[in-house]
Amino acid sequence: MSRSVWLRNEAAREGFENGGTVCLPALGTFPRRTPPTLWSFEEAFRRHYGVIRALLDGHRAAGLALAVAGPEDVEATAWVPAEADGINPVIVGRHSTAEVFLPWDPELSLRHLAVILNRPGVAPGRFRILDLRTPTAFEDEQGRRLGALESAGPIMVRCASFVLLLFPTGEGDEPWPEDSDAGWERVPHRAYLDSATADPERWSRPGGVVVRLAPEWNRDSSPTTSVFTFPGPAFLSPTPVEPGPARGEIRVSSPWGEASLLLHPEAARRGALLGRYERCDGAGLPCLSSLMLSRVHLLVIESGEALWAIDTASKNGTWEGARPIRRARLDPGRRLTLAGHVTVEWCPFH
Repeated sequence: MSRSVWLRNEAAREGFENGGTVCLPALGTFPRRTPPTLWSFEEAFRRHYGVIRALLDGHRAAGLALAVAGPEDVEATAWVPAEADGINPVIVGRHSTAEVFLPWDPELSLRHLAVILNRPGVAPGRFRILDLRTPTAFEDEQGRRLGALESAGPIMVRCASFVLLLFPTGEGDEPWPEDSDAGWERVPHRAYLDSATADPERWSRPGGVVVRLAPEWNRDSSPTTSVFTFPGPAFLSPTPVEPGPARGEIRVSSPWGEASLLLHPEAARRGALLGRYERCDGAGLPCLSSLMLSRVHLLVIESGEALWAIDTASKNGTWEGARPIRRARLDPGRRLTLAGHVTVEWCPFH
C-alpha cells in the first residue's frame, strides 16, 4: 500500500517562495497566527478525534499515521507503510518540496523534522523524530526541547505553532470507537526515558554531548509506551591521518573539489546532515558550494544494521544514476548524486 498525504495548503506549493528561516512576523505569503494553547496530548486528541479516527480506521496495515494540528484546525495528515527491513521517511517543514508542507508559520524551518519509520523484519515498527538542526527544535509533552526521540507507540510533540500526533498502525488493529473517551483509553501512557534536552549552543560546535543511561521503569498493569530521547544529528569531523574508532568515511566530490568526513558510531546512530546550511556537515567546503545543493539536502543515519541516506525534501533531488531516490541503503561503493553535481559515497574502514 502506498503512502497517503493530505494537506490543507497543498495549493500553496506552486509559486511559494522558500525564503530562509527567521523567527520574525509578517514573512511569506501567509499571515502569522497566534500560537496554540499548550495543549496536552489528551486535549489535542479529543479536539481532533474525528480526523484522527478516520485516519487510523482508513489505514489498517503496518505503518505510521501522522496528524498535524494548528491553532484552528488540522493542517495535514499522512500515513506511510512499514517496509520490512527498511525505512520510510517523511519530511515536515515550510519548504514547498516537504511532504508535510506547512507554509504559514515562519518559525517553522524550511526542513524542520524528519520522521523515520523502521520495521526490522516482522517485528513491530518503531519510529524516530529528528530535528534537522533548526533554531527551535521540537518539544515533548512536558515542554522540553528535544533533538531526537524514538518510540513504538502513540506520542505527541510540539513544533512552532503546530502539534504533531503520531500513531503506529497494524494489520490487526480494531476499529476505533466513536466516543473520544473510549478512544483515549486506547492510548498508552508515555514514559520518557534517556532524556537529553536540545541545546542550541551545542549545534554551533562538534562534540561535547553525553548520553545518559535510561532509568529503570517499573510497568504496572496498564500499557505503557517507552519513548527514548537523545541528542539530534551529530557533527562529523574531517578525516585525520589515523581513522581511529570511526566506522568509515563519507567521501564527497564535485567539480569544485573533494572531501572526506568521518562517521563515528554515535554520529551514525544520531544522524548527520549534508548541505549548504551553516549547521550542516562540511558547510563551507568547496565541494559542497554549489547553489544547486539545498541548504539541508541529505540525512545519513543508521537504522537496524544498515546505514541509510534520506533526501530531506531537496529542491533538485538525490539520484542514483538516472533514478531519483527518496532514501537508499548506503552499501559500500554505492554512489549517490546530489543536485546533479555532488557525489556521495560511503567507504567503511572495516
